[in-house]
Amino acid sequence: MHTTKITSPIVLEYWQDQFQGEVLCDTSSFTLFLNDELEEDTQIMTLEFPTGKSWGIINSKVSQHFKNSNLHTLDFEKFVDILKNKDIFLYGADYIFYFPEEEKNNLFNLTISENTRPLTEHDAEHFSTFESLSTEEDLDGAFVELDHWKVYGIFENHQLVTATSMYPWEDTKLSDIGVITLDKFRGKGYAKQAVQVISKAALEDGYEPQYRCQLDNTASVALAKRLNLSLFAKWNFISPESIEKL
Repeated sequence: MHTTKITSPIVLEYWQDQFQGEVLCDTSSFTLFLNDELEEDTQIMTLEFPTGKSWGIINSKVSQHFKNSNLHTLDFEKFVDILKNKDIFLYGADYIFYFPEEEKNNLFNLTISENTRPLTEHDAEHFSTFESLSTEEDLDGAFVELDHWKVYGIFENHQLVTATSMYPWEDTKLSDIGVITLDKFRGKGYAKQAVQVISKAALEDGYEPQYRCQLDNTASVALAKRLNLSLFAKWNFISPESIEKL
């Protein structure tokens, strides 16, 4: 897995903006921020970087659980353990990937195959058939929709076999990607081809493609490697069940 340092100002500014506030703890491996303007579903968030450094952010309500802790010796594992001891759990981390600069330059020069094109509302029948042949797990996990900001498809014999879509991430210049290939057509490089094409389109519009997947999604992690994506961090936040306990 590539861990090239990400230098995109779009990426860095977004995540720095998410993790800002009063510094409660700042050790060599862990920084904890306090911010009372966090939304309910992000009142605890963490980023774990490939360098070994981690960030956490909480609000005042959550900070009460740390009032008897020595913040000068707090690290990421202790932070998570303290929360667990209070029956507060994180949702489950996502890998966050971005294209390194060299790979983005390659995408600008990408030649698009004849079997790949944008999808529009006129492809509703193709897309409906595609969804009916996809698993519920793929549809839920990938979040590929025909009405997203950008949508591309790959066809075989006039059948839609791979679909990818993206949408602006929280009204930023980040564009979050989803991709699905029908089981029968996997192993042909279609997912890689589709993500490259839609990422090229996003870059040309001034957006930064963002690729996310769960840590245990081995197929998506393998695709990230084939795309030469660079791991930015593991991102996590409070579980919905734990919100109700606070």
